[in-house]
Amino acid sequence: MNTRWLLAICLAAGSSVAAADPLDLYLGTGLGYATVQQSFVPAEHPLGWKVFGGWRPLQVFSLEAAYVDLGSRSAAIAYAEGGLQQNISASAVAAYAVGYLPQPAPYLELYGKLGVASLRIDAREPVVCPPGAFCPASYLTPPQVSDSSRARLAYGIGLQSKLGMELVRLEYLGFNSPGGDQGLLSLDVAFSF
Repeated sequence: MNTRWLLAICLAAGSSVAAADPLDLYLGTGLGYATVQQSFVPAEHPLGWKVFGGWRPLQVFSLEAAYVDLGSRSAAIAYAEGGLQQNISASAVAAYAVGYLPQPAPYLELYGKLGVASLRIDAREPVVCPPGAFCPASYLTPPQVSDSSRARLAYGIGLQSKLGMELVRLEYLGFNSPGGDQGLLSLDVAFSF
């Protein structure tokens, strides 16, 4: 008698897992506007891009990994004795747990992401001499600051539409950093298989 119950439970569990497409893998890419900022320099919006992949073992949960290039930007800061041209570029490698909210429309899904990222920010700050002034060569040497942070908070929210094997997403990703949060608002295309 116990064997029959065990077999019935295994069959029921197996059918519910099979209904959730346990091997739903997906790969995709996205393009959008990034927010790149560092300490006292205001945020700008360069072109950013990403590639990502994931595994969705349940209808309400997936695991995802991504490489995100937040682009680069330049900002000029003027001082009485000269100026500063700051060039910043940022990128991240991230891993997320993704949760999906059930929606009344079967082809639309709202989701949120929470994870960790290794964020890399490179800042170059060459000093510009004022016009007509004599500046020694050491004054013109561009210092470089590289901040590779470990285990930074990564988060995101998005809306996706599943059209057969294709996924189309509108998504915002954010990365916590000491100089201000970095982010990417992107339009993504992915393929599930």
